[in-house]
Amino acid sequence: MLRECGQEPLQIFWFRASIRLFNSILDSNSETLRRVLKADLQSSAIFKQKMLRATQVPMQEFICDLRSRHLKVWRKADFSCPHAVNKKAVTYHKWCGSSESGPRGSPFSIPSYLYKDLNKHVLRNSSRFRLRAHHLRVESCKWHGGSSICGKCECGEVQDEKHVLFFCKCAEVCELRMRYRDLFKGMFKTLHAFAPSSSEFIPFLACHHSITDFEINAFLN
Repeated sequence: MLRECGQEPLQIFWFRASIRLFNSILDSNSETLRRVLKADLQSSAIFKQKMLRATQVPMQEFICDLRSRHLKVWRKADFSCPHAVNKKAVTYHKWCGSSESGPRGSPFSIPSYLYKDLNKHVLRNSSRFRLRAHHLRVESCKWHGGSSICGKCECGEVQDEKHVLFFCKCAEVCELRMRYRDLFKGMFKTLHAFAPSSSEFIPFLACHHSITDFEINAFLN
């Protein structure tokens, strides 16, 4: 949720404020304040040693180290496949997460749809879809049991975001793709050769059609 909003965890701001306070205490003229050196900061041994020696902690290095630790979960996701792992963090990172830097040094930017003039209903559903807070079977089967295979078509594939967006042959989903064909034309252009006429739009991809994680991410962002 924080990454979707282009925000960093509250702990980073708390630690940053703590280090500013610590450095300010060391710069003060009060001997009493300089004795306040014990802090419950979970960081690397380098910064703990600096606190115990009552030496100033370099703010920029500290924040970079803290961000590196926070981003560890996303670095692990780089080497995982959403279909193989089936974890929300991996799916979001591969298919929805933006790699652009955000404001105020944040490592992630805010998705473009949050800047658009959309009503609250559309914004909520877009966020739920991207954050896997939906009722597709890939998620609902974890809580209600049953199969994760799509029950709306005969493809026999897992009903996840990728399947619903591009492969599902359900009449309702195909109707939506037809209505918003301008969004899908680029992804479906390889199918034009199989259409009865060059102007006809085929509203779904065949199961053997391959779409990369990068293409899905580009489509959703």
